[in-house]
Amino acid sequence: MIDICEYSQCTGCMACLNSCSHSAINIEFDDEGFERPHINQDLCVDCGLCVQVCPINHPPKANEAKKAFSGWSQNETVRILSSSGGAFTEISWHVLRDSGVVFGCALNDKLQAQHIYVETLDGLTEKLSGSKYVQSHIGETYKLAKAFLQQGRKVLFSGTPCQIAGLKNVLRKEYDNLLTVDLICHGVPSPKVFEDYKKYIQQRENMELTSVKFRCKKSSWIFFNMTCTGHIEKTASLKRYEGCYYEDPYIRGFLRDYFLRPSCHQCHFTSTKRYSDFTIADWWGYQKSSAIDKDFAYKGVSLLLVNTDKALKLLPHLKMYLRERTMEDAKRTNISLSRPFPFTTKRDSFWKDYKTIPFDKMIEKYMMPEKVAWDVNLRQHHRNTDYLLKIIRFLMLPQRIYNKISKLLARHEK
Repeated sequence: MIDICEYSQCTGCMACLNSCSHSAINIEFDDEGFERPHINQDLCVDCGLCVQVCPINHPPKANEAKKAFSGWSQNETVRILSSSGGAFTEISWHVLRDSGVVFGCALNDKLQAQHIYVETLDGLTEKLSGSKYVQSHIGETYKLAKAFLQQGRKVLFSGTPCQIAGLKNVLRKEYDNLLTVDLICHGVPSPKVFEDYKKYIQQRENMELTSVKFRCKKSSWIFFNMTCTGHIEKTASLKRYEGCYYEDPYIRGFLRDYFLRPSCHQCHFTSTKRYSDFTIADWWGYQKSSAIDKDFAYKGVSLLLVNTDKALKLLPHLKMYLRERTMEDAKRTNISLSRPFPFTTKRDSFWKDYKTIPFDKMIEKYMMPEKVAWDVNLRQHHRNTDYLLKIIRFLMLPQRIYNKISKLLARHEK
């Protein structure tokens, strides 16, 4: 046995690793820095279990999403500290207060993404809350979650759709004490690029990084900041780097799809058929409709899909302001709820250059800031700019009228 599934389709979910009782599967890294399962032929007994549990080969039972909502946590602190509206924290709290455990992606001491579990609200907010735009190291957390479930403890497992599908295949049965939360995923970026980005920021800013936050709402939820904090070299002084949405090189490269995992561009999990109980995301394109929507552009709005009867039962107990929407409304907020992002034409050249060009030169060639209109630039750097923009546009009105008249006169003269 050589390949567990087609190489380009492998999501790195590691269901195979968590299922092999002979320790015959090792993790290796490909040229782009993504984890790949590798079979040790000396230990493999050809039982075929790794092929059977792979969700690409044998996807678990999916559920059509039952209801869709936009909304946010009633706790203002939870909402502000979250990447969107705080749905993940509110769902997780119901498991933690019953002495349960919550699994999710965290940045470890080396600021590398890996799945861990927490048992306290402090652990949840300090380690698991907030988006991490890099593929997480799953390790053997599916096995650990299974052990907790068999002990009778409540378990919430969160991750990308392919990771939840991998977990379900490893468990091979339904557990009443399991709650799963996936996200509407744009795609997972390369850990290799993230490592080089951190080194670049450390060198450029002359600091040793201690924390990275991918979604800081300093000025806006919509135009979020990439925030890196660290100690100035050889001192105890703290320094903070803030990369705006349209300017930070890592966010630019991520959203331009240069370094997503290849399987993400042909993802099997981009639909309203879900393998989780809840699906969470940002409700992009939210429109203010009442006084309760005040400051939504700064504080954030969650998208919440309720996929199972288990989730429906929990829904009334969530301390959230929720507004029911249609599934078509939900699809319009996130492309990845309908289809994956296609391969970009520059992806191949990006990785070809990556092997020979220094990272700072890669930024100059592929990850330079986006050119945006003046009003967008103002909104990404400053909070509560709506009234200011109205005044500026009003003051610019005479100039606009003059320009239109000038164009009409020029056409008439021709």
